[in-house]
Amino acid sequence: MIPKNASGREQGDTASLPAGRERVIDYIRRMTAHDLAGTETGAVLDALLGSPGKLLRPRLLLLCASFGPERTEKRERLYMLAAMVELIHTASLVHDDIVDEARFRRGAPSVQSRFGKDAAVYAGDFLIARVHLWEARERFREASVLLSETIEHMCTGEIGQAALRYRTDVTAEQYLSNIRGKTASMFRAACTLGAMESGCGRPLTERLGRLGENLGIAFQLRDDLLDFLSDEEAQGKETHKDFRDGIYTLPVILALGTPEGQKKLGPMLEQNRVRPLEGAELAEMERAVRDCGGIEMATEELRRYDRESLELLDPLAGQAPAEEIRRIVYELDAV
Repeated sequence: MIPKNASGREQGDTASLPAGRERVIDYIRRMTAHDLAGTETGAVLDALLGSPGKLLRPRLLLLCASFGPERTEKRERLYMLAAMVELIHTASLVHDDIVDEARFRRGAPSVQSRFGKDAAVYAGDFLIARVHLWEARERFREASVLLSETIEHMCTGEIGQAALRYRTDVTAEQYLSNIRGKTASMFRAACTLGAMESGCGRPLTERLGRLGENLGIAFQLRDDLLDFLSDEEAQGKETHKDFRDGIYTLPVILALGTPEGQKKLGPMLEQNRVRPLEGAELAEMERAVRDCGGIEMATEELRRYDRESLELLDPLAGQAPAEEIRRIVYELDAV
């Protein structure tokens, strides 16, 4: 069993690192300082960084760092890493919206719809470049390798997803493989980096990395389920855009795997390849997915990953960071 903290000391300040949100935001601003005022790319950067969101990935990095014996002396480096993780995530969202031609992000017009694709591409590239610059300047050798591998996994996940567009034979295993790359790899990296930089031993670092991957998969499953359980206004994005673009998520895949789903959904998917479904057709698709058990089965899959996350936290029970992560698991379970 993993001890209650890696150093054998009292819990002490293990809960103090997550309170560093403002320090993370400060590093984000320092890393992205620019002299591009008056340009569209400068406007994009200002818009992206003007109102930080929930900072979920940095939050997880700092929570996992709280288990390490070097958490206090490495505090500033941990804040820097948390900022880097958020910047890579932000750049990936900008690029995703360009590829998807998304009109909205978090209820507001997307960067590419407001400022154009050129400025959005430049801004995303600028953020990645600044992360690499700070990695080199601050000599984050191991972290640099891990973050570069993570960016590769994010890309391969997106490429794998694109390769399956409009495929009616897409499997749950292929779907899960792709979301491990495009979404869960950054969650895993955040948890691993926090544990690694704060001096956690290998067994605990690996455990927290697995926890991060589970949380990332649950995050994506919840997002895909909300496409069927929330309206467009509540979500702040276009509902069923993935379906219309030929990207079939787990509720659709699992429903399609039933005899009734093949009968009801098969023709709809074939039609969607010729012409994206609209309005009443999408509503009919949603009813078919629900009637064939796709939403129920996908929800159970989400709950399975949440249960596994809680099991990974069991050896750390009673420590403030573990309880905070447990609350995040419960948040992801709420669909």
